[in-house]
Amino acid sequence: MTDQDIKRLIDMFKKKLSEKRTKEQAFASLVSAGILTKKGNYTKPYRNIGRFMRKGVTK
Repeated sequence: MTDQDIKRLIDMFKKKLSEKRTKEQAFASLVSAGILTKKGNYTKPYRNIGRFMRKGVTK
């Protein structure tokens, strides 16, 4: 991957992050990425994130 490819990816992510999203769209993205199940639980590789979120470590 070239520096120019990396810059394009970064620009694309910045644009996506600046777009307004509904709660439903954000949830669908997390499910699509395999981070959450359709029931809203963290998938196995991401369960530790759920533990930290519940404990308030990310505040």
